[in-house]
Amino acid sequence: MGKLAIKKIIYKGDQYHYSSPDLESGLQIIEASNGAGKTTFSSLITYGLGMYVKQFDFKNKEENHNEIYSDTNNYVLLKVIINDNQYEFKRFFSPKNNNLIFVKGEDGFEDIFPINRNSLTSEDDWTFSDWLLAKLGIEVCEIYQGTRKFKINFSDLFRLIHYDQDTNAKKIYKEHRIDNNFIADSTTVRKVIFELLVGYQFSEYYALIGEYNKVEREKNTYKAALDNYLEMVNKMGVRLSELNKDDLLNSLNERKIQLHKLQLYKESLLSKGYSTTQFDSYIQQLRQQLFQIDSQYSELKSRKKTTTIELRDLLKLKDDLILEVTQIKKIILAHEALNIFSPNTCPCCLREVKRQKNYCICGNTIDENQYEKFFYNSEEYLDILKSKQKSVETIDIAIQSCREELNDLDSDLAKLDIERTKLRQELSNIEQNINKMSNDNEVNTVNDKILEIKEEIKDLEQKLTILEQYINLEKEFTKLKDALIQLNTKIREMEVNVKTLIQNQLKEFNKIYTELLVETDKNVKTVELDENYMPIINDGEYRQASSYVPRRFLYFITLLKMSIDRDTVPFPKFLLIDTPESLGIDQENLKKCMALIEKLFNKKNEFQIILTTGIGKYPKQFKKYVVETLTEDNKLLKKVKKG
Repeated sequence: MGKLAIKKIIYKGDQYHYSSPDLESGLQIIEASNGAGKTTFSSLITYGLGMYVKQFDFKNKEENHNEIYSDTNNYVLLKVIINDNQYEFKRFFSPKNNNLIFVKGEDGFEDIFPINRNSLTSEDDWTFSDWLLAKLGIEVCEIYQGTRKFKINFSDLFRLIHYDQDTNAKKIYKEHRIDNNFIADSTTVRKVIFELLVGYQFSEYYALIGEYNKVEREKNTYKAALDNYLEMVNKMGVRLSELNKDDLLNSLNERKIQLHKLQLYKESLLSKGYSTTQFDSYIQQLRQQLFQIDSQYSELKSRKKTTTIELRDLLKLKDDLILEVTQIKKIILAHEALNIFSPNTCPCCLREVKRQKNYCICGNTIDENQYEKFFYNSEEYLDILKSKQKSVETIDIAIQSCREELNDLDSDLAKLDIERTKLRQELSNIEQNINKMSNDNEVNTVNDKILEIKEEIKDLEQKLTILEQYINLEKEFTKLKDALIQLNTKIREMEVNVKTLIQNQLKEFNKIYTELLVETDKNVKTVELDENYMPIINDGEYRQASSYVPRRFLYFITLLKMSIDRDTVPFPKFLLIDTPESLGIDQENLKKCMALIEKLFNKKNEFQIILTTGIGKYPKQFKKYVVETLTEDNKLLKKVKKG
């Protein structure tokens, strides 16, 4: 599977600069005294890989990195190796440009990718995360949490790749950018992150589920469109069950031939001369048509006014209903919390009254099943709420219908206005060119027949369009239903393999993890992963706080070892470990954990661990892995020399 390694980190600005040594495969240690820049080193890598870094968020002025915040024209440049191919990632710190990462390959070609998905203009466009995951061979799949969904990003997987010092040591995953994020930090999503990093089939499996949900949404959309279309067509007086495409096409073709013959006949009539009497009759006919159009225009204007008023009333009714819904919700909350409304409660003092069955609290007899109800339980209030909410949906449909009717009216008014203008122009032309006009009564009869045929053609074309649109909708709906069946079959077939695979991977993980923990802590007797893949040590008994660091540290190391031992594990063979000693572990246990790195990973070129730590806070034999030492006199960021 994919492999990621950092070759070099470069920071440039008008005031400060930094260039790291060339980093190699295997363990690379950057040691530094407090305040010299070891956390900044990790943050530059994290930021350059498209992550959110709190100290580089200049909108949050209280916790900004002073030197970088005060610098100008500054950016970080990462030289990275992905599957033996070299790339450069450049990201600026300016809030105007920090949503973009400039990617340059070995061939010099440069792409620009946005970081945030909400800045994409099309679903087919890629973010930087999509590009990076594709290079690492990890499918970008959609994850569903209830009715909400989001796509897996590299930043999600990075939570088990970046061992940071800010996350509580009791937790395993790096803290999410938004604390307690209901979706991205849910148990379901964390399980998906683990599975994607340990099993090559999981990305394909979740991608298939995402595709299934996508197709299902499309199918439901087409189903709703079909239902709405049928309702609209029925209101138009068209019965789709009575329409046949071939019959409509044959009838339409016959009408067009008939119209062509009538137009030829009319032209032959117009070539003859006409009497004044007959000519006056023709003018009268045109004026009659103009009168009818004016009448239709006035009628449509009146309908538009009525519909506009109706729309206004519906909008007000919707607002009133929404207000009622809000009030009912408040009543439900109050009723559930206080239970102050009951047929057995005194309306004056609100105390419970011991009421005899079939008698009111005032003493009069009543029928328990027949008296008008003024008190409701939670379920009845919910039924009322659902009824009101359904009414809002019904009104929304009516509002949409009114708006569509207004659009149709505007369209019809525009057409009538064009026809009215044409008739007026024709009358004007006739009056100016009387000698050129026809005056045969037969022309009028032909004109009437032409208009009649044109109306029939228009009606047939409309029905044909309606039928074709319905056929297309039904065809797409059927196509999506068939696709869902096929996807469901694939998912069911894959589930068997996936379940077997995850069990095997969990056994392998647990075996390695247990061996590592036992070697660093002799008090560890048993280790197993719960249903959320979180470690339970010694059946969950209390252990000292310092034990949490190796528990988390070795969880990350286990993932890395699995990716080295098995090429099918998608974990990108890269770890970024930031200052583990700051999390409360004693030096002896910390060095035991670190010593396992050299013992476990003797194949130097198959992985990279970048470790930032305090000066000398590592096993003595690790001195050879130190690539840079930062001190108070040799800080990470250095002033740019002027001139």
